[in-house]
Amino acid sequence: MGYPLIEGHRRDEVLLSAGWGRVRCPLCILGIMVWDLSDIDKDGHLDRDEFAVAMHLVYRALEKEPVPSVLPPSLIPLSKRKKTVFPGAVPVLPASPPPKDSLRSTPSHGSVSSLNSTGSLSPKHSIKQAQPTANWVVPVADKMRFDEIFLKTDLDLDGYVSGQEVKEIFMHSGLTQNLLAHIWALADTRQTGKLSKDQFALAMYFIQQKVSKGIDPPQVLSPDMVPPSERGTPVPDSSSALGSGEFAGVKELDDISQEIAHLQREKYSLEQDIREKEEAIRQKTNEVQELQNDLDRETSNLQELEAQKQDAQDRLDEMDQQKAKLRDMLSDVRQKCQDETQMISSLKTQIQSQESDLKSQEDDLNRAKSELSRLQQEETQLEQSIQAGRVQLETIIKSLKSTQDEINQARSKLSQLHESHQDAHRSLEQYDQALDGVHGASLTDLADLSEGVSLAERGGFGAMVKVE
Repeated sequence: MGYPLIEGHRRDEVLLSAGWGRVRCPLCILGIMVWDLSDIDKDGHLDRDEFAVAMHLVYRALEKEPVPSVLPPSLIPLSKRKKTVFPGAVPVLPASPPPKDSLRSTPSHGSVSSLNSTGSLSPKHSIKQAQPTANWVVPVADKMRFDEIFLKTDLDLDGYVSGQEVKEIFMHSGLTQNLLAHIWALADTRQTGKLSKDQFALAMYFIQQKVSKGIDPPQVLSPDMVPPSERGTPVPDSSSALGSGEFAGVKELDDISQEIAHLQREKYSLEQDIREKEEAIRQKTNEVQELQNDLDRETSNLQELEAQKQDAQDRLDEMDQQKAKLRDMLSDVRQKCQDETQMISSLKTQIQSQESDLKSQEDDLNRAKSELSRLQQEETQLEQSIQAGRVQLETIIKSLKSTQDEINQARSKLSQLHESHQDAHRSLEQYDQALDGVHGASLTDLADLSEGVSLAERGGFGAMVKVE
């Protein structure tokens, strides 16, 4: 049994689910690149191996690695290596018209190039090419980005854009009108007044080079600048005229080119229809999904409301029980309040009695404090009186001591006076004796006695007079 395949129209959905939306590059451009690289057998589907390659490229892009323009040989699965078209090989144009999926996954510029491998032309219908096929200057990533802009600009889906349609895009670059006119002339290689998808990409490439790098567009296209879809266009040979067979080959090539252009227009139209239908399907799917989500939400809300109703009923019953309990508790509390009221009245009476006692005690205390203050003042006065008495006593003691000293001095002087008095008395007695016995004494002895009496008088009575 084979593995399931991923259809091409589910490309964006698969890449978005893999985290592709985080890549800054436009999803459509890199998505096409990853899809084309992963769809190795070009059947418009991805099997398991190809899907693994696509996821690998997606995650490499998420890691800021560039998406390669050509799938590396190391990433080609073993089951696909025998079927791989290697670089340089020429694809074969199928004999039957390609399916729609193939048109969707096949690049537009590859349609004309596949004419080189058509086996239906005879040698006489072969075309002489100007030069061998060369690489195009427009990078693949830029080409896909420009193709995306082209598809948005080509509103009539005729495969061409006019100057009026691209005027806003070109003028937005900020380049001068003369330079833009020159770029238009270079890109409009067939001078049709319109640009095909490849010609539009070439013009956008020249504008990008000038804006980002300052590189001026050339005066004449070089071989690598010619769009790949136009490299098979017959070029007249000046050395010889074309024969009737060559004209027939050119005519057949033009018919095939017109048929390819017609198929491209049909492809663009079908892709547009498919995108519109996919968008409509996506919108319808979103609407159905939104309705389903609304139904789920309403169902969930209904279940929640029923649950809330049951919870409310349970809470109501519980509150009734609590109400009965609260009534009983209220009765108890009221009885306790009455008891407490009576107790408070009794306590108030006791408080009033105690306040009266306290008032009496405070009065006694105030009187005691007044008496204490009076006694303290009296004590202070007595201490001051005692201190004054002590000072006065000390003064009296000092006065008594001074008086005693004077008395002692007076006594000492009195004793001296007494001695002087005795001396004087003895002298007087001697004088009297001398007077009485003058006849027995000489004058000299009388003179000495008189002098002794004088000295005694001066020493005794004179001093005594001074003391008094």
